Amino acid sequence: MEYKYIVSNSVDPYANLALEQSLFRLVGEDCVILYLWQNDNTIVVGRNQNVYAECRADEFLADGGRIARRRSGGGAVYHDLGNLNFSIISRTAFRDEVDYRSLITDAVKEFGVNAGPNGRNDLLADARKFSGSAVYDDGTVLCQHGTILVNADIGRMTYYLTPDQGKLDRNHVSSVASRVVNLSELSKEITIEKLRKVLIRAAQAAPLCRRPAADELRRQAEHFQSARWIFEAAE
Repeated sequence: MEYKYIVSNSVDPYANLALEQSLFRLVGEDCVILYLWQNDNTIVVGRNQNVYAECRADEFLADGGRIARRRSGGGAVYHDLGNLNFSIISRTAFRDEVDYRSLITDAVKEFGVNAGPNGRNDLLADARKFSGSAVYDDGTVLCQHGTILVNADIGRMTYYLTPDQGKLDRNHVSSVASRVVNLSELSKEITIEKLRKVLIRAAQAAPLCRRPAADELRRQAEHFQSARWIFEAAE
């Protein structure tokens, strides 16, 4: 099993989701792909979520934001350039060996941040969440993907996301803001660029040489950008 990495140079959510999907189809038998990417001013909802129940959709779009839908389930997330996204794509046979939690917690320890899982899909530091994740697979290939808050605008996140109050009550918190933390609050040394380099080094990954074809990426981006996929997929 060999790690390869690829870093997106786009901040367009539809292009980035398209690349993830194309890598999902490209990954080899003995390869694990670490894909690192960022979206700017974006809300990404889970596969079966209702957009309007999860965020102030109309207001966010009017303010220049973009809404996207991913293939995995789970909750809505806010992305800006203070957030680093990761995708780890492998054969499902490597599910137990490819542990994103260990990779990320080992990486942030290099900045003096002690972190660990909360028993669900979140990673915590200082008893607050800095990373959430979700998974999807087709029976053969597995994608584990998620977010890492480094220096995100938590005020905007809190305003635009409108999670069900029952979910917050179950987690014993009063708001989105009270349960999340930027890593930069815990370590002055950490930046997006430094964390990206540490994750690649922690995975002992080499650059991915084979890239998806441009026409494949274009088709996938058109799908992820379509109003039908974004607004009707949950129906």
